[in-house]
Amino acid sequence: MDSDDYAVYAETCFKEFGDRVKHWITLNEPHSLVAEGYAGLGLLAPGHRAIFKKSLTEPYIAGYNLLLAHAAAVNIYREKYQVNKGQINDENVS
Repeated sequence: MDSDDYAVYAETCFKEFGDRVKHWITLNEPHSLVAEGYAGLGLLAPGHRAIFKKSLTEPYIAGYNLLLAHAAAVNIYREKYQVNKGQINDENVS
């Protein structure tokens, strides 16, 4: 899945549920996904343990792609669906 696939998914959600949903979250805790899925001990899916690999770039690549997906979804929402006075953001809890 890449940011284009996520944009199609997000737009489908906006079309199907936009009349009922006014507060959208694109990604739930992206920092946790990158930190625990691609770095550290790999406690979350996909369980990669970059700390034990020679290459430590994978967490940065994952984070970059999450930002692209978030930006694509926000752009679609703001251009086509925000007329319903809704809100969109990511859920980044520290």
